[in-house]
Amino acid sequence: MATKRGANALQHNTKAVLPALFQKTAALLCAVFFWFSPLSAQARELPIGTTEGYESGEHWFGADFAYDITDDAACWALLQKPITVLNLAENEKYYLLDAPKGKRVLNQRQGGFISGALAAVHVLGEDEDGYTLVEGLDFYDRLIKGYVKTKLLKTVTPNEKYGLIIDKLTQRLYVFIDGKQWSSCAVSTGLVRENEPFNETASGEYLMGSWVGGFDSEGIYCEMGMRFNGGDLLHQVPYITLGDGTVRYSTYEALLGQKASHGCVRVARKPNEDGLNIRWLWENLKKGSKVLIWDDDGRALPYPSDDLLLYYNPKGGSFYHSVENCESVKKAYLPLTALRYSELDADEYAKLKPCGICTPVQRKSVIDEGNRSRGVEVPEATAEPAEAGADAAADADGDAVADGNADADGNADGNAVADGNADADADAEGNTGSDAGDSPSVVITIQDAQ
Repeated sequence: MATKRGANALQHNTKAVLPALFQKTAALLCAVFFWFSPLSAQARELPIGTTEGYESGEHWFGADFAYDITDDAACWALLQKPITVLNLAENEKYYLLDAPKGKRVLNQRQGGFISGALAAVHVLGEDEDGYTLVEGLDFYDRLIKGYVKTKLLKTVTPNEKYGLIIDKLTQRLYVFIDGKQWSSCAVSTGLVRENEPFNETASGEYLMGSWVGGFDSEGIYCEMGMRFNGGDLLHQVPYITLGDGTVRYSTYEALLGQKASHGCVRVARKPNEDGLNIRWLWENLKKGSKVLIWDDDGRALPYPSDDLLLYYNPKGGSFYHSVENCESVKKAYLPLTALRYSELDADEYAKLKPCGICTPVQRKSVIDEGNRSRGVEVPEATAEPAEAGADAAADADGDAVADGNADADGNADGNAVADGNADADADAEGNTGSDAGDSPSVVITIQDAQ
């Protein structure tokens, strides 16, 4: 794939006015233009950074932060707390400096900068010759400190009705309305890959920005993109277009509830029992609503109760479900048959995968593996590593028939589509300014995802 974040303005809403062939052609021409431009070549030559030696986003809210999603009062108080941002365009990059009028603290690919007017910073000092020391989080989810121009600091009060919390530990998005948690749904945040540490969805505090619409990235299409951190968007789970013109979501829906993107937050397309999905956010959420992204480092995901009821289709089904009447299953196979969470690892159910529509809880072995990756101790009883991640989408066993899935995209087609990234940045770094170490702090990006 190209790189990480968003899509170019030339691709905005082309789906609505151009056939699929012209969409792909336009996207390819944009990618070729930026790839062979001197700027993008320079951007590609920037060194890739590391997270070693830096504090991560787990320190943003403080060492004693509770991460208690059930505490409506505490969550709402934080969602309503004013934040300090940089008074720039949403898609401008501001590189922190090592001293007033100094050089960039970091000059790395996708690192060392704060993204425009949507990302919060903590003010750490007083004005020094027109500059102030702050700290913020970059796309590596690194807590970096440096100087910004004092005149750019701006305090913003969030929208008073809506607020979002995205928890990277549970991979869920929680909607708060008028001080109360209303509903939640499964998401996929950024998955760090080899040589791409900047794919992490940065933790911290943000404001909802522009409703930027859909974009195509090498044949993968994402609807209803809404900006919250530079090139990072909330958007619908991606789909691919098949040769006959039909679309298929199953590859990416199967990954909801797991990290999978290149930094954006993929949101379920099908509404839950409350009606929450990406379309609800698109139609109801307001610009200026606050978004909290909770880090998962050092946090343990607990096991569900052994008595939790799950469901499956005993007539050849390949998935297990969180609800008895999952809408992904044909009515002829409903209601599904119950089993307890404690039975999930029995031989009879060992090959069942979690449904990508109703997003049930993960197996203990998968939870263990995630806890290990966060440096959390794993209980001895379930210490064996699990085959997790893309397995949910990797088989091509015709699940739509076996599981009675009524949707055209119901089978796990095993199409990885380059690596599941639908968040590639069309400008090969999103940077139109000089990347020399002593260049100005502010870099105005090509207007992406417009």
